[in-house]
Amino acid sequence: MAQEEPVTVKQLNKERIRSYMGKHESASKSQVARELGLSFPTVGRLMDELCSEGELTEQGAGSSTGGRCACLYELNPLFSLYLLIQIESDRICWNLKDMRENTVEQGCLPFEALSLEQLDALMLHIRNRYPRLKAAAVGIAALVNHGVVEEANQYCGLNGMNLEEHLRRLVPIPITVGNDMNFLTMGCWAQKHPDTGSLVTLFMGGNGIGGGMVIDGHLWTGASGYCSEVSFLPVYQQLNSGSPGLPPPEHISELYARLIQIYAVTVNPHMIVLYRHPLLEGKTDEIRRLCVSYLPFKAIPSIELSYDYQQDYEKGLFAVAKSMEQAASEGGS
Repeated sequence: MAQEEPVTVKQLNKERIRSYMGKHESASKSQVARELGLSFPTVGRLMDELCSEGELTEQGAGSSTGGRCACLYELNPLFSLYLLIQIESDRICWNLKDMRENTVEQGCLPFEALSLEQLDALMLHIRNRYPRLKAAAVGIAALVNHGVVEEANQYCGLNGMNLEEHLRRLVPIPITVGNDMNFLTMGCWAQKHPDTGSLVTLFMGGNGIGGGMVIDGHLWTGASGYCSEVSFLPVYQQLNSGSPGLPPPEHISELYARLIQIYAVTVNPHMIVLYRHPLLEGKTDEIRRLCVSYLPFKAIPSIELSYDYQQDYEKGLFAVAKSMEQAASEGGS
């Protein structure tokens, strides 16, 4: 145990330096040592290792205050790349991002029926062209439980398949497969409301309304992934005439207000974020008024209408992919 301790401390300090450099355009060794409270020799040694590994690069000398100019270092954003995949009803959209979330390459592959071979070919193509690919996150508009695709009416060929395990065998990097709303919710919380204790999102897509939930900073999906599958609620089926798709326009406000009521009495969230849809235009105030008639004032969460679906979705995919890469790096150290 005593022999492992120096490695653990070293890896922890290395991760702190990575995190610091990721938040700053450039910095000198002395600046990093001072702000992280580490000794200069320790920082110097670890930053030299990061440079030799290609994760940091020398930017040049900084400004002088009369003495020798300190060398500045910057993060090499291309050292680690992350593949973000969105499987929609008729296409696979992908975005390859660097460590600073800049897009390196992106594209869309249309399909009439989702082909596993098409997805495999995309993964292998990106992996072969970009050896620095460190992790991938795949969001799909279907119920996913621990990587297994369930309740996927549009992707019949994937029903019951452990897609996560399949892709990990195909490309040996950390890969996660999850419900699209879970990634969306994590991105919304991390990007805009990290100080909010509990957050619920509702999005109306081609298959109906989906939801996601963050409680105490952690995504909550339930024991088998069914949490926030609002289409299974009796009120959803009642107001939607038993159809799993989009509800009639005249029932939109009532349906959203009833869903908010259910979340309020079960989770009592601080905030509910509704994502824009043409059927929601001009209905936010009406939804709030209905909530007042259904709930005590103190139980009504803050209700926000967001136009940032794609931005939040990608943020969630990126955050999960990066965290997996970091966990794999720490586990292998």
